Amino acid sequence: MAFHLLSDKSTFAYSNVDTPNICYLHGWGRDSQDFKGIMDVFPGMAIDLPGFGKTKPLSVSLSPLDYAIQLNNILPNEITTIVGHSFGGRVAVHLSLLRNIQNLVLVAVPLIKIKKPNKSINKLTLFKKLYKYGLISKSNLESVKNKMGSADYRNSNGVMRETLVKAVNDDLHEKLGLIQSNVFLIWGENDTEVPVSVANEANLLINNSQLTIIPNEGHNIVRSNPNSLSEVLKTL
Repeated sequence: MAFHLLSDKSTFAYSNVDTPNICYLHGWGRDSQDFKGIMDVFPGMAIDLPGFGKTKPLSVSLSPLDYAIQLNNILPNEITTIVGHSFGGRVAVHLSLLRNIQNLVLVAVPLIKIKKPNKSINKLTLFKKLYKYGLISKSNLESVKNKMGSADYRNSNGVMRETLVKAVNDDLHEKLGLIQSNVFLIWGENDTEVPVSVANEANLLINNSQLTIIPNEGHNIVRSNPNSLSEVLKTL
């Protein structure tokens, strides 16, 4: 089937089966093609989330929950398994609380907020106060934010930067215990963006979860080691 529009006539999906029961959600700054390797073995539907890939740019910023609500309205009812990588996993968690999802495969997802060093927080707070009282310009404040922000933050702007900030501030901690799906956590041993400690803590909070740590892998497992997903998906 390849690329096609979903029922909202706005969101593009890549499908390689007529009636998919697996939905793949990509990470920030990525698109559906990240999953082509795994889809050769486990066919399904991979979404180009709004603002990414072939789907049109956003006109307003969205939270992960906003994304989930949109997807809930357009995904086929046959979808029983969702595979979400990083940002896509945030969306997947919210989506699993909106519809009956049997299996939730979360790959390197920031399920627990990673605490920043107090030094970084204090510095940013100081510069925000200086800007508030007119002691530095907005460009000076943005320069500080860029230096302290992630590569994703530096590479985004406007509505997409606002969307990224909403995602980073999305606290899933209280949601994890509400998940009714079978949850499979997949993590790279050497993930520096979302360390394994996040997976270990989340695994304790989710009622029915299983954690698999892949040796010698980092954050981008879906591209570097699609076989790691295969090992989980073949058990479903």
